[in-house]
Amino acid sequence: MNTDHRPVYIDLRKIKLPVSALISITHRLSGIYVFFITLPLMLALIYFSTKSESSFNELSLFLRDHKFVLGLIVLSFSILWYHILSGVRHLIMDAHIGESLQAAKYSAIFTIFFWIITTCFVFWRIFS
Repeated sequence: MNTDHRPVYIDLRKIKLPVSALISITHRLSGIYVFFITLPLMLALIYFSTKSESSFNELSLFLRDHKFVLGLIVLSFSILWYHILSGVRHLIMDAHIGESLQAAKYSAIFTIFFWIITTCFVFWRIFS
């Protein structure tokens, strides 16, 4: 008789992960996005905005006229902000603060809620 009740295969679409696991996974994914998208974008923006006064003015006019590109830039920086917030949450938990399952759940919910509120505020301020 087999007493091993582990699943034979795991279908990730059918597993209900806790919110703390989801924030951990999305922290890793946001790190990949930050490294390959946000960091080069940030370096390009810094380069073109500090190259010369005319280059800064051209970049400013371009972003003012192309709201979609500005939205992508703001989205990239909001993903960086999410990565920072969830990273601080992980660092706090590494210091053995809020390690229980309930505390981890509430800190994950708070992190996501705080990120959404601050990101919406930034989008509202830029595009209003």
